[in-house]
Amino acid sequence: MKTRNLARRLSTLAVVILLVMATLVGCGSSKKVTLTVGNINADASVNSISVDNLSKIANMLASVYATDFDTQEMLVAASRGYDMTVDGFDDSKIDPNVSNGINFDAVKNVLNKANDKASAENKVDPAIYENINEVDVNTLIGAFKTTVDLTSGGGMFDGILKAIGVVLKWLTNTLCFGNYIAGICLFAVIIEILMLPFAIKQQKNSIRQAKLRPKEMAIRNKYKGRTDQVTMQKMQQEIQEFYQRENFSPYSGCLPLLIQLPIIMALYNIVMDPLHYVLGQASGISSALATYCTTARAAGGMGMTLSGNSGSSIAILSQIGDVSLEGLKDFSFFSNGGAVFDSLGSILNNIPNFNIGPFNFGLTPSFESFDILLLVPVLTFVTYFLTSKINRKLMVQPATNGGAEDKQVACSNTMMDVTMPLMSTFFTFMVPALIGVYWMFRSLVSLAKQFVVSRLMPLPTFTEEDYKAAAREMAGKSRPVKKSNNVGKVRSLHHIDDEDFDDTRDRALARKAAIEEREREEQAKKAEKTPFGLAPMKEDRKKDKKAKKTEPENTDETPEIQEASDDNQNYNQE
Repeated sequence: MKTRNLARRLSTLAVVILLVMATLVGCGSSKKVTLTVGNINADASVNSISVDNLSKIANMLASVYATDFDTQEMLVAASRGYDMTVDGFDDSKIDPNVSNGINFDAVKNVLNKANDKASAENKVDPAIYENINEVDVNTLIGAFKTTVDLTSGGGMFDGILKAIGVVLKWLTNTLCFGNYIAGICLFAVIIEILMLPFAIKQQKNSIRQAKLRPKEMAIRNKYKGRTDQVTMQKMQQEIQEFYQRENFSPYSGCLPLLIQLPIIMALYNIVMDPLHYVLGQASGISSALATYCTTARAAGGMGMTLSGNSGSSIAILSQIGDVSLEGLKDFSFFSNGGAVFDSLGSILNNIPNFNIGPFNFGLTPSFESFDILLLVPVLTFVTYFLTSKINRKLMVQPATNGGAEDKQVACSNTMMDVTMPLMSTFFTFMVPALIGVYWMFRSLVSLAKQFVVSRLMPLPTFTEEDYKAAAREMAGKSRPVKKSNNVGKVRSLHHIDDEDFDDTRDRALARKAAIEEREREEQAKKAEKTPFGLAPMKEDRKKDKKAKKTEPENTDETPEIQEASDDNQNYNQE
């Protein structure tokens, strides 16, 4: 496998990993996850339902939570006086700060609908909750409350990312006046500069591979025109042995790419989650804030629909704006909502600016709203397409024998040029627009870096004479094969291994020289028939036709080739 092809595949893998990560993060904050039932502590003197029956009801509610029925949200809304189960319920008209007390009919409606959706083993007898009281409702709500983790956590790796996030915060606030897009673009430039040694290492490897190209082409030309599997295997084996003699590994150029993969993924996480890495909040704050923002207003939340990737704190911070988060203190989903609010209070005045002019690039491009954000996917495709084309011009290309192999490489390049930009464009509809801007800018900076490196450390170029000299040198360095190892072996009828045997090497070289001489004569004849030469007379053409009729049927073989074939036949008979 060629270094260039492997490099392409690794680059493809890197982009796919990044984009899949974007998808996973977007799905990570969805509220439709497993609802965990906590301890239920009931007092017989104030609860109308026993502990066992309350546990059965809680398990029934949890079993249907993962469907399109948000039991926790509806139960909390019912405890605040709102029945979300009725048709036509309009949550947008509800004031999240107003609670009308428990609506027991709404509570029973929620329990009945959840019970209808539950499986047979999770259903409960409706008579159990017929006389449900306020303490019972609060006990059920308390069973589903979670405690937001406010510790930093994450270990050493998370600490390293936070340290990098501090640098991004300084760039954004100090040099870019609080604009997050300008901050991450400047951040991309610094990262590319820091990764310059990897680019230099890769360029040195490309230069060394390019220097070996004439000799590699000499080996390939030796098998030119033959595409059978045996010949191809023999050619690849000879190329590998040549690389070994030169102490060169075509895979060594991939090491810098492998090192860059975890760096790129780490930087992506930092850029996507500024609340944790840049503003220094605990890892659980992002998901807690997303839950609060997307919970219905009737249940005490903000009733927001986060744009696209709701798992990234960019999507949250770009949309909350100046909205008050006071409701977090009494939010019924968390047992420590007040502590969450206090933690966020220290950063609410330092939220980065995600705008370019009046346009909020923290939102996700969508066809539902035709605005300037839709330019991001279009420009992403154009940027990746052009940079891919230009990068190929700056890097060493795989050696080929021409013909079908050239067509195969060209087809592969075309598919890569179109597929990668299309993939990137597709995923820009799943992440905030500023991430697409970051990808484009980083691609352009990487191209500029490659251009500078290729000018300071250019790839060597070779003339036709260089290739001929390499062919002569490789012909003189044919590897010797012991006669004892060849006894009883049948030689190839294609004469592809004649140069490896002492008794046929001279004739094989003579045959090769004769073929090359004949090709030169044919080219000379073609040149004479060009518009700039003298056109043959009618009599000359007749003579040529007569001469062709008198030639033997097998015109492809010179006397030397025929003689070598006879020798090979005699060898096989022996």
